[in-house]
Amino acid sequence: MHKLVSILTFLTICLSGCSNINTPLNPALESFERVDDYDYGLANLEGANSHSVTFTQDGFTWPSVDQDADTAFLELFLLRSSGLYPAIEINAGGTSLNQYFEQGGQGRRYLDVSPLLQANLEPGEFVRVTGSGAAWYSGRATLVAFRNPPLEDRRVLIVAPHPDDAEIAAFGVYQTANADVVTVTAGDAGGFNFISLWPDAGEHYRAKGKIRTLDSLTVPLLAGLQPNAIRNLGYYDATLRQLWLARPNSVAPPLAVLQDPGFYRRLNFDAELRERKFESTWQALVADLRRELERVQPEIVFAPHPRLDRHLDHQFTALALFEALSERGEDSEIYLYTNHAIGNEAFPLGHRQGMTGLPAWRGEGLHLKRLYSHLLTDEDQRMKLVALEAMHDLRPFDLRDGNDVETVPVIYDYFRRAARPNEIFFVTNLDGARAIYNEFFEQ
Repeated sequence: MHKLVSILTFLTICLSGCSNINTPLNPALESFERVDDYDYGLANLEGANSHSVTFTQDGFTWPSVDQDADTAFLELFLLRSSGLYPAIEINAGGTSLNQYFEQGGQGRRYLDVSPLLQANLEPGEFVRVTGSGAAWYSGRATLVAFRNPPLEDRRVLIVAPHPDDAEIAAFGVYQTANADVVTVTAGDAGGFNFISLWPDAGEHYRAKGKIRTLDSLTVPLLAGLQPNAIRNLGYYDATLRQLWLARPNSVAPPLAVLQDPGFYRRLNFDAELRERKFESTWQALVADLRRELERVQPEIVFAPHPRLDRHLDHQFTALALFEALSERGEDSEIYLYTNHAIGNEAFPLGHRQGMTGLPAWRGEGLHLKRLYSHLLTDEDQRMKLVALEAMHDLRPFDLRDGNDVETVPVIYDYFRRAARPNEIFFVTNLDGARAIYNEFFEQ
């Protein structure tokens, strides 16, 4: 992340993942061809309410959309996009929004127009569209709307693979809902952030894991959560796939030197979790997640989507959760996110005032019921930025000694990527989770 001084450091970052990736633009991190269609098949989803509109070079006429809908996407076809930040701007009913696209992008794309649902537009009202470096085809287009249950006062469990994942994906959600935030790992891998303070590698990663664990336990307080609603299970960063491969055997911390294997778990506010026996095994992880489900009794569970998120810890966090949900056997709504979009690590694109949009995807296997675009107020975005800044792994450690501090390239910086006007979630249920799980291991 910061202080990248060797190939080993770079490989460590790729293993750990929720550290920012501080590398030059890498084709391996942008595997999706920019001239290919995005294809989510939104109109075919179970919860879709589809409307045909005529999309011209000036805009389109607002259709008769379900008044209770909270999320809407306009499917359009890009003719071309050029310049550093090609974008489309929408204006109607006193509401303005924009969304950015890939430089050189062409084909089917999805424009998140969810804020227009709050503008009380009348059917037939004209929605003005302008492009900045983006041109599109005129003709028939599809607007797809979704209705999601309100989050206010709903019982929610946010499952995060690493410290900062909950903030990146769902800070706006967990400050709105009746939420518990559970982080799976200590974040004890990644770059040599604090090497100037702890020059020994094993000691450095032990300290880094402690710092990041404490971040995961305290930053949610900024959103109004109480200490008893915030927990870290204390597993080791960059090991979750190894836990699955090694089952039923345990996996040691790859970098940190620990006298007590449960060192990070002991940092919790929660007395029961602090004293709970720690085992670095797959079956223990699944059991811990099932205990969280039984404790919280969530109506909605949030976690990464293992098909849309490239990071192994993110994928196997979700797969362990799916096992726990399946063992429990009670259906619940599952809202999935991506912090490391598999088609383009730089997602979301453009400036942070732009809508998050959908990440690059073409094909099946997502098992979606609907989409949810959670809108943030200006104050929500300000507080989210403060929460991101409080996470030590998302910013350089500066000794203020006059030496240069290596910063994160803007393209991969979560200060640009995360504090958006909205947070995107891919909604499924227990059957969908089981299907994703089975297909993941059939690949």
